[in-house]
Amino acid sequence: MRETRLEMKIESKQGRYSRSWAVGALAGARYVGRDMTAVRCTLDAQLAHDGFYTSATRTNPSIFRIGRYLLTQDAEFEVQGPLTGGEAEVVAIRDGGEIFISVGSDQCDREIAPLFPDKPKQMCPHPIATVAWSYTEVKDHWDQLRIYGEVFVAGHGVPLQDAALAELVDLEYLLTLPELDSLPDALVLYCGAAPFLTVVAEDAIARHGLPEETAQGIGERFLVRLHDPVLERTIEHHFAALPLGDELAERRFFRRRISKPNTLSEDR
Repeated sequence: MRETRLEMKIESKQGRYSRSWAVGALAGARYVGRDMTAVRCTLDAQLAHDGFYTSATRTNPSIFRIGRYLLTQDAEFEVQGPLTGGEAEVVAIRDGGEIFISVGSDQCDREIAPLFPDKPKQMCPHPIATVAWSYTEVKDHWDQLRIYGEVFVAGHGVPLQDAALAELVDLEYLLTLPELDSLPDALVLYCGAAPFLTVVAEDAIARHGLPEETAQGIGERFLVRLHDPVLERTIEHHFAALPLGDELAERRFFRRRISKPNTLSEDR
């Protein structure tokens, strides 16, 4: 099988050095709110509405796999359609007894997300920054780290996420989950998204006349940022997801056709 390698510049208190890994597994976490009881109540309400659990909602947090070939550090990459959205997440790299952290985006095909738990993630490359920190240097102030995501459309920046990691399940808890413990190193883990700033995004969309899908992280460019206020350092990654094929207007047209009843067949 083709090897996927991850190349990083490690920023430490002692300076900078390079580190390279052969990626053994790529995975992501979802429903990672620190208040696990509240998240469970929300998921149970969804169960009551839908009538069944999916692999995504059976537990919280829940883990999903991502094809290793989808990992990218490129500033631009191609995607299958115009409704690919991003969300800023801490990315952890586990290699034996060492853990490093960086920042990236758990890209998702928003159009098919309502239909499948995992496939929308497999449709998209997953960007990650080129700089990382040792977890040991941030462990004692982990909850103070901040994750930030912003999408850019028509020259306007729309903030989507801005939260302290205290709002999310801590990294060590995630890494003890059996679904991750059994995966080979080097494990690259997208650690789950902070809540979206829905009201802020909708206000910006209304003020600037932007497409409604902007609120789902769909745009021309995206910024993800991890900030350490204690050691006063930041990791940023800018990227653009370049859609191929089907224009958005065409996709909407065909969705309308699919949703309409086939009156000719019914008349027969």
